[in-house]
Amino acid sequence: MCQLAAYIGDRPIASLLLRAIEHQEAYVAGYATGLGVIDDGVLKVEKDVGHVRKVISTTGISTLKGTTGISHSRHTGKARDDPRHNTKEKAHPFVDETGTLALMHNGTIYNYRELWEDLRNRHEFTSYSEDVDDITDSEVAVHILREALDAGESMEEALSFLAKAVKGEFLFGVISAEHPETVWIANWAQPCVVALNDDEAMFVSSPIGFYDVREEFDRVFTPPWNSIIKLTRGRVEISTLDPSRRVPRLNQDDNVLARSILAALERHGKMEIRNLSRALIPDGRAAAYGVSADTFSKYYREEHVRPNNDYFGVLDMLVRDGMILEEISLVEEAGVPDIPKFFYSLP
Repeated sequence: MCQLAAYIGDRPIASLLLRAIEHQEAYVAGYATGLGVIDDGVLKVEKDVGHVRKVISTTGISTLKGTTGISHSRHTGKARDDPRHNTKEKAHPFVDETGTLALMHNGTIYNYRELWEDLRNRHEFTSYSEDVDDITDSEVAVHILREALDAGESMEEALSFLAKAVKGEFLFGVISAEHPETVWIANWAQPCVVALNDDEAMFVSSPIGFYDVREEFDRVFTPPWNSIIKLTRGRVEISTLDPSRRVPRLNQDDNVLARSILAALERHGKMEIRNLSRALIPDGRAAAYGVSADTFSKYYREEHVRPNNDYFGVLDMLVRDGMILEEISLVEEAGVPDIPKFFYSLP
């Protein structure tokens, strides 16, 4: 799971969006950081290996200016297992060959090699690494989207086409220099929260991303899972992404999940957030949703439904009530030292 943010408005965009993903990165560990902005009709991107603080120190990312932007903190199992998969070129966002379209992605595209074989003779893949003979799965998406746009489709039509072409789990965030104050989000069941006020709009993967500015927005809400979300200044338009997909109805009982979290910490002691989450799947999460373990596993692993914000919300509740302790420890993963990550324990 990666952590994402986007913004349209007049606030200092680099500091806002970098802080938004920095607040979120301790959930999963950020291996690479990227920011794309549109400044006076021109798309500019900075990205590099490392968590937010590291990339601020190694690039000019914090100096980018504009009124529209997307930011991304990358986490991938491939890089965790083999740091050769963690390179600047594999960081998000990805830019098409016209230099006007940028895309970031949360999730995993399982058929990316098949799509890559079809696209590679028509497009340059900047994320390709010869030593691992691989690309980042997400890069196929920007080229599929560009081809659909070049065929005359609207952005909404192109995103629907992209959603049907990829197999897996996804939230795509897109900006285009041709539409300098618009952010599009195409989301199938990934974490997504939107905030609006009179003259600005913002998106984050998880609510903690709004930590610095939550009280300054009039409306904060979670859009439907199977949706295309078009953000402009002070406005949101939502349409169905893929009418053929059925969205599972999941209503979490926070108290049931809280008991499962406490039981896991009692059994295992202090746990890193990812390991704690794994300890709750499928039984603890299934019980909280009132479904069987097999049903939850099907939603989670086959239909790629990721209700992670439900889980994060209960952790926050338990910390607030003094029932568990939260701390941020620095770890080394994907060849990057001092990555912040949440750990939890009983008092």
